[in-house]
Formats: sequence, C-alpha cells, structure tokens
Amino acid sequence: MHFKIIHRFKNKRYCQLVLAILAIVYAESALGQSKHAIENGCIVKVRGQGYIRGSLVNQSAKYWTIVDYEGDSNFFNPDRIAKVYMPHEITLFKRNRFHYKEGILCNHSLGLGVNGVHWNLSLNRRFSNKYELGFGIGSHFNRFSFNTPNTSHSVAVHSFPIYAQGKYMLRTGKKMWYGKLRLGWANNTNNSSTSNATDGMLVEGGLGLTFKSRRKIKRYLEFTQYFSRATGTAQDLEDNALSDIGFKVWFVNFMVTYGIEIGR
Repeated sequence: MHFKIIHRFKNKRYCQLVLAILAIVYAESALGQSKHAIENGCIVKVRGQGYIRGSLVNQSAKYWTIVDYEGDSNFFNPDRIAKVYMPHEITLFKRNRFHYKEGILCNHSLGLGVNGVHWNLSLNRRFSNKYELGFGIGSHFNRFSFNTPNTSHSVAVHSFPIYAQGKYMLRTGKKMWYGKLRLGWANNTNNSSTSNATDGMLVEGGLGLTFKSRRKIKRYLEFTQYFSRATGTAQDLEDNALSDIGFKVWFVNFMVTYGIEIGR
C-alpha cells in the first residue's frame, strides 16, 4: 500500500521581493559605468618595486609609464614585470579596489532558504565586462513537510546537481549588479529515509551583487528563485504508519546566497 503526495511550495512574497530588487537594479543600471573608475587603469607587480596601480599612459618594449592616484609617474622596464592586470582585464577604482572585466573565475558559495541549504562550486569565463558563462556542481538539501490526520511529516531530499549557468552584468560600477540563470539536472540520491529517488530538472534565476576588493578574491551576494523536481518513496517512521509515502514534488524556494569569486 502506498500513500502518494504531490506537493509544490509557493510563496508570493518571495516573488514580490525579487521583483522589487529587480526594479531597484534596473533603475541603477541606467546610470551606466561608474564615474569613479580610473581610465585605462591597471595593476602591475614590478620586481624590486612592488605593486604599482594607476592609469597606463605608455607601453613600449623599453619602458612602461603608470600615473598613480597622486599623479606621480612611475617608469619601469617591462622585463621586471612579475604580474599584471591590464586595462581590458579589470576596472580599477581608487583605494586599490577593482573588478574583473574578463578571464577565468572560480565561484564558491553557500545558499540558504526556508526549506533548503545549497553548496555550489563553478568555473566560469567572463567576456567583455558584460557576459559570463560556466558550469558547476553542487550539494543541495531540500525539504518538504505535510500533515496527516494523525501527525506531521518531513521529508529531506539530497541531490548532487550538475549545471550550466550564465550571468549578464547590469551595472559595472563600484557595485557590480548582475542577472543570473542556472539550468541543470538535480541528480537526486537515496538516504536513510528515502528510496527509489529519481532525477529531475533544476532551474534557478535571480539577481546578484559583487563587491570590489583589493585582492583577487571578491565577495558576492545573490537573491534567487530556485526550482527543482524530485520523485521517490519516503519511509514513514511513525509507530502507527500504514504505508510508506510516495512523493512527486517541485521544490520552489527563495534563496539568499553568499559566495566568493576568485580570479587569477
């Protein structure tokens, strides 16, 4: 004998919050590129001189010239360069902080929702300071609950999703706002209380905000709406249980995610 439940989580307030944030970001994005960015800004690590940050005004085979924040000109031979972020690779601001414009980036994050905890790791490529594409893996715990005449039940589903994701930079100033979409396959697994778990689609989209920093690690915060499908059988642990619980469920959850972005 099998008791079957079809369950979907819905919360209009979550959607309203996402729409409100989207409206704010859209209004800010109309301002365009921040006026505080340093024109032709670059960061160079020179052997014997350390890091030099400022505007690259001359670049030749014999010497480079960078004008720093105080207006002083720094000259050095390119053979002494140990590391460099070129103007097409970063957006540089005062106080040595910068954003990445392009290149390979690694993202590591932890997301929390009312009925879920999600860990994600992805490798991405940013293009032209506007677009980003990548792929990743995760470890997601999702939970649903329901009541019967005798008791309440809670079922946890663990998945190891694989996914592709993309970002579009809405604003590229001091605070980098972006829209994000993630598509993948949930790879649901059995645990001590579930069996016959089958896989399903995973979709997640929303808004994010990356904070500039002096170092190659950037912090970011995301607000997303998450959708994932799972079916299977859950064991009813109550003493007077009549049968196990067959479930077919869509997890729909608003997630708040904190992560780090690591460049070269």
